[in-house]
Amino acid sequence: MAELVWKNKHHPPVLPAQSLTSPSTLSSPSYQLTTTATYPQSHSSLSQPQPDSPSSPTTWYNQLILGDDQHILPLLAREYGATVDLIYIDPPFMTGRSFLSGVQVAYRDVWKNDLDAYIQWLYEIFVHLYALLAHDGSLYVHLDWRVAHYAKIMLDELFGFHPQQQGAGFKNEIIWHYQSGGRSQKHFARKHDTLFLYTKSAEYCFHPERIGERRGTQKRNHMRKEVDSEGRIVWTIRSAGRLYSYNEDTLITPSDVWSDIHHLHQKDPERTGYATQKPEALLERILLASSDEQDLVLDCFCGSGVTPIVAEQLGRRWIVCDQSTLALATTRERLLKYANIRPFTLRSISHAP
Repeated sequence: MAELVWKNKHHPPVLPAQSLTSPSTLSSPSYQLTTTATYPQSHSSLSQPQPDSPSSPTTWYNQLILGDDQHILPLLAREYGATVDLIYIDPPFMTGRSFLSGVQVAYRDVWKNDLDAYIQWLYEIFVHLYALLAHDGSLYVHLDWRVAHYAKIMLDELFGFHPQQQGAGFKNEIIWHYQSGGRSQKHFARKHDTLFLYTKSAEYCFHPERIGERRGTQKRNHMRKEVDSEGRIVWTIRSAGRLYSYNEDTLITPSDVWSDIHHLHQKDPERTGYATQKPEALLERILLASSDEQDLVLDCFCGSGVTPIVAEQLGRRWIVCDQSTLALATTRERLLKYANIRPFTLRSISHAP
């Protein structure tokens, strides 16, 4: 199988190269996750920061974690290896820029033009996420034109490559098309992001009926347009000797080009002021399609907190991380605006004793 090679390529030390599935193979870390607060305050029973896990077999606390993914993900793999149902990540795109929220730096996406360093960093993230993903879990990776092609080759290496899409591995390259931004005079306008969908096995959660689009009155393919006795538009097509009929209210699975979800404009009520914030509708489609109620969702680049907000609304459990204190503060403030927010903990990285 084809493999991407870069300078100093190596598997992260927390996982042996020959085994990406067993959390028991993880080495002992020099860091630990410490619980520092519980929200809402009415649920707090922690007078002092506790190093233990905030969950038990009968009680679950959602988790908001501050720290570097290179330290957090191996620790999470020790607690939740092969149990996460859905992972969505929107990592830095290697833009070479620092992004501001007001006058504060939200995050720095500066790599000194060192593509090898960026790819190694992203590869290690993928390895840890693979270890966290459940057997029937799904991974969505959100990138753009700069590095998406490199990411796909790395993901094929980790998940396996199957040209007929049987078994584990690649399922979709989703194009999120939007209209924001200007137009270039030197090249075609770049107006889309790419989302890769990968699964760990052939048994994975997917519910197209939850995200179906109304067929509508627009002609599709070579279907024949008719009007029934009630005045409704009906589309018919004959295939293999059979006649198929669909009315305008029939739901169809969305294609892999999403142009109906709009980028957040400057005065959108969803906006928090956090740079590169994604719309809730984007995460809602992903969570509805690829998870069920009480499933565990992970986002290790939570940014403005869209993933936990949507997970809360849809009744999913969640773990989200970011190394930016601004991101954590923004996410916490958004969550606490909900009257019936389920309890969650704030955790951070500390050195193991």
